Amino acid sequence: MANRTLHRLQRLWVRRTLALALFAGLAVASYLAFSVWNRVGALGSAHQDHAEWVYSQLETDFLKLERALDDARSGTRPALTNLRKRFDIFYSRAQVAARVQDVGELSAETERLRRVLDAQVPIIDSPDAQLFSRLSELQFALQTIERLPRQIGLASISFAAAASEAEREQIVQLIEMLLLLALIVISALIAMTIRLSRQAIVLNRTSRAAEENHLRLATTLRASLDAVVVVSDEGEILDFNGSAEAIFGISREIALGKNFIELLLPPESGTPHSLDLDLDTFREIGLARVTGTSRHEFEMMSGAGQIFPVEISVSLTQSDDAPVFVTYIRDITDKRQKEEEIIRARDDALVAYREKSRFFAMMSHEMRTPLNGVLSAIHLLNDGRLDAEQQRFIDAALTSGDILLGHIDDVLAIERSEADTSDLELQACDISALAMGILETMKPLAKMSGTRLRLKKTGLNDRLILTDPRAIQQILVNLISNAIKFGPDDDVTLHATYKKSSGDDTILQLEVADNGPGISQHDIQRIFEDYVSLDSRYERHTGGTGLGLGIVRRLVLRLGGDVTCHSEPSKGARFVVRLPVTTMAPIKTDTPTSRDPHLHRLPPMNLLAVDDNEINRDLIKAMLQRLGHAVTLAIGGQEAINIATDQKFDAILMDISMPGVNGLQATRAILAGAGPNVDTPIMAVTAHALPTEKEEFISAGMRGFLQKPLNTKKLSNALETLILAARDESQLGDQSITKDHEAAVPLLNESQVNELFEVLGHAKLTDRIATLVARIEDALPELMKTRETADIQAKAHDMAGVSGMFGAVRLHSQLRDIEAGCKNGDMSRVHECVSDLPDIWKDTHTAWHSRLADNQADIAG
Repeated sequence: MANRTLHRLQRLWVRRTLALALFAGLAVASYLAFSVWNRVGALGSAHQDHAEWVYSQLETDFLKLERALDDARSGTRPALTNLRKRFDIFYSRAQVAARVQDVGELSAETERLRRVLDAQVPIIDSPDAQLFSRLSELQFALQTIERLPRQIGLASISFAAAASEAEREQIVQLIEMLLLLALIVISALIAMTIRLSRQAIVLNRTSRAAEENHLRLATTLRASLDAVVVVSDEGEILDFNGSAEAIFGISREIALGKNFIELLLPPESGTPHSLDLDLDTFREIGLARVTGTSRHEFEMMSGAGQIFPVEISVSLTQSDDAPVFVTYIRDITDKRQKEEEIIRARDDALVAYREKSRFFAMMSHEMRTPLNGVLSAIHLLNDGRLDAEQQRFIDAALTSGDILLGHIDDVLAIERSEADTSDLELQACDISALAMGILETMKPLAKMSGTRLRLKKTGLNDRLILTDPRAIQQILVNLISNAIKFGPDDDVTLHATYKKSSGDDTILQLEVADNGPGISQHDIQRIFEDYVSLDSRYERHTGGTGLGLGIVRRLVLRLGGDVTCHSEPSKGARFVVRLPVTTMAPIKTDTPTSRDPHLHRLPPMNLLAVDDNEINRDLIKAMLQRLGHAVTLAIGGQEAINIATDQKFDAILMDISMPGVNGLQATRAILAGAGPNVDTPIMAVTAHALPTEKEEFISAGMRGFLQKPLNTKKLSNALETLILAARDESQLGDQSITKDHEAAVPLLNESQVNELFEVLGHAKLTDRIATLVARIEDALPELMKTRETADIQAKAHDMAGVSGMFGAVRLHSQLRDIEAGCKNGDMSRVHECVSDLPDIWKDTHTAWHSRLADNQADIAG
């Protein structure tokens, strides 16, 4: 379509160019003809002849003047009078010659002649006696110019001849140009005549082809599977093809001439139909809403009065007399039924998925809550003061509890992987140390079944890679657990190595092999499906949910790798995991003397623990007291709110599912209240574990998450992380309280920047910072223009998050101060901080570039 339009425009341009050229040629020819006519007319003028006559008479009058001078020597009065007359005639002739002369070379002679004559005027005008006495002087003056009249006459004749010759040559040139141009114009006219003749021939052929196409189109429309109805702008049916007869059950003879709206559209409760209104609008302003390439769905009516859905496409065309609408109609009854079936199936699937998610959440909570009581109580008993037999029973109980907890985690891992596939926590990881740690952890389980664990590290050095260690740990634990369960009293080998891919990328290959009964090729195709337990190998007496390998497959795919199984019956099984990884430079570790003081054990704190389960409250209190903390208990959300209103706590441990006021409601009330705990960090301690639930905890204002069941170590680590994170935020907030103190906050956290260089490398960090710079430079002007408090808080929160990740502590501090001011309603402070952002951002940007340049110089050196 675009090519045809371009071709049409090119042809139009050529035609216009030719027409313009022809018009220009005719205009030039007209000008040349006028010029020839004008020059020929000039040849007949007396101007040149007059000039020649004037110059020739000049010599004659001079001779007559000399003769009169000779006669005047007689001294008679008539002779002197005749002398004066002849002088006046010659003087006048010289003046006329000066005015009509066309030859530049005669200017000096005529001027000299006039000067001499002007000098003799006093002699001629003197009395007769004086004139007679000065005749000799007059004769001498005339002798000085006696050659001039003849020279002027001859020069004028020569000039006139040359001018006539030039005039004739110009006329000849103009005639030649006129003939040439006439020849060109005639040739162009002949060419255009030939072209028009050819176009007439092509037009005739095109007309015949269009006629044939029209006949074929009419035949096609009559045979079309879609109903085709041609309608006038008055709504009258002009054509009705065979498919229309079949769809509507109306014969063509009956339909022709009938009104389209009245015959085929169901009545709309006495109101005008929308298509009828469209026709009225088209007749008034020439625009139709339904025409074009789009399709519209309507309900139409058959001849028997049955209403059914259709899809209509309408195109507008021009007939000989008036515009007509060509309407293509398709019965979509079957399509609508299939769509409804698909929607019902989708709705049923969504309902089932929501029910499954609720079931997982409920079962997780209901199973973890009593399990928390069991395992927490056992951990409290395991204080190192038991005899050997008691310790054996305690270890057995803990192992059984861990196995039960593992089954619950397997089911929830499936739900997490389906709910969110993007929550990888990439960090530096030493696979050698990770593999050895996993084998040490698995030794008690292997010992129970008599299995020997072996580690092969051929090709595995101490390099660091950037990956998700927790995901790799779960992959290996599931694979090794399966190998232990299905290969008792045998060897299980973990082989970890690095390999190169087809390019320069590094591949981490993890291989778990056992000497068990093996798997058939048929079963290999389905062992990575969920809830699959094979009768011959994955038997029920081995335990498990049948989810382990399904979880492995999901985790491997999330890491961008692949997992395969190689096995034959009675020859063992070998599971191979291949993961693309990014290698990193070794990370420098601090010496013990330079470690962050935050890594030391927390001092005793005043804590509030909230749980509606009495057993859980007692166990949490016992664990916290064993860690040296003072504990206040609350049996529900409302009591927690009341206690937090009157008493300051260092941290609050909040259960989620509680009758009345739940944990989320209590958290929001405490943080939004006017009590002493508006800045106290609150940690969720719950059996809920789904990703969507964790997002709800964060949105409610909670800063930490601890999943039941608990033990002292998990509780201590989670509490330490919570308190130290809150302390860091508080320190940053304190640094940004006053304007004078802002300068004391460094632009960049050097230790964090150094760690980023070590983890990402110079090239990747440069790219990340460039992306961050672009993001902040886009967001900062929006923040500066925003006046709504909620928008300022949201934008400051987003920018604070990204700047803090890259060590921009002063910018992060300023943004957190803005966010805090929005929460507290201190808008004067907010606007003051916002006005300072451009300068802080400029300094931060400069510091980043300087740091990158220094690091590049260190690399080059």
